[in-house]
Amino acid sequence: MKSIKKSFIVISAALISTAALYAQSSTQVDVSAAFGSAMTNISNIAKAAGALLGGIVGLVGIGRTAYKLSNGDTDAMTSLIMAVIGIFLGFIAVTFLN
Repeated sequence: MKSIKKSFIVISAALISTAALYAQSSTQVDVSAAFGSAMTNISNIAKAAGALLGGIVGLVGIGRTAYKLSNGDTDAMTSLIMAVIGIFLGFIAVTFLN
């Protein structure tokens, strides 16, 4: 029983000393670089989302315009103007994020 306790203590001491040496010699993580990278990623995602949203709004507006033109509705040009404004606002959002 004493030999098991001794070997357990020796193994524990060896593991603790190894962990302490590793903790002292490990390299530090550059937090500012990580935050800078995260901000760049968030900005790229926002740009892509703005462009996608503007494109979808414009595509839906142009499709609505085509549907109204094919059915002879009188407010087809209003839909076309709304589609162009949607595309324009999407691209303004993307250039604003640059």
